Amino acid sequence: MSRILFFPASLRRESYQQRLLDYLIPLFGKHCEIDVLKSSEVTLPLFNQDLESDPEVLAQVLSLHRRFGDADGLVVASPEYNGHVSPYLKNTVDWVSRLGHIDDRYADANPFRDKPLLLCSATMGWSGGVLGLQDARSIFSYLGCLIAGQSIAVARAAEAMPMDGYHFQPHYAAYMREAVGSFLSLVQRHGTTPHCREHAAFAAMEE
Repeated sequence: MSRILFFPASLRRESYQQRLLDYLIPLFGKHCEIDVLKSSEVTLPLFNQDLESDPEVLAQVLSLHRRFGDADGLVVASPEYNGHVSPYLKNTVDWVSRLGHIDDRYADANPFRDKPLLLCSATMGWSGGVLGLQDARSIFSYLGCLIAGQSIAVARAAEAMPMDGYHFQPHYAAYMREAVGSFLSLVQRHGTTPHCREHAAFAAMEE
């Protein structure tokens, strides 16, 4: 199976980002292994090179590095803060990308290089976080990710999300299925299993 790591880049419980990923996960079908990086699993301090020798910090960075590295594809959902991604996302990525500089054994182990990535955002405003998505695209492109051409931006998230989860207009629900299908095709082209290949084709053909 292809492993897909979902990263809801918000520290808030019941965040719009987590709920958006909860909506998207079923679209990936049963042939992809789903790994959700919960905020409770990330307790890294603000990036500081003086802390690079702290054993507890290094242990967590190594664990996260493995999670990102073991994934065949990434799905990242970030809120937009003043036109940028969340500080939590940036701090996590800064620490994980730093491991190769801290420990020579990981010098050539960039967990982001050539890694397919689907970018998402859900915000209270009218734009759906498109400026933050541009910022995310810049960050992850720099790290070497293969960013899917389509992204998912949910505007006025509170209106789209009654108590039982997100509900979208049919045309946007269809767009999301298409975006997931295209992303899975990108994952498939970079060494995934026939099972995920079959599901990618199925998801892309759904209405």
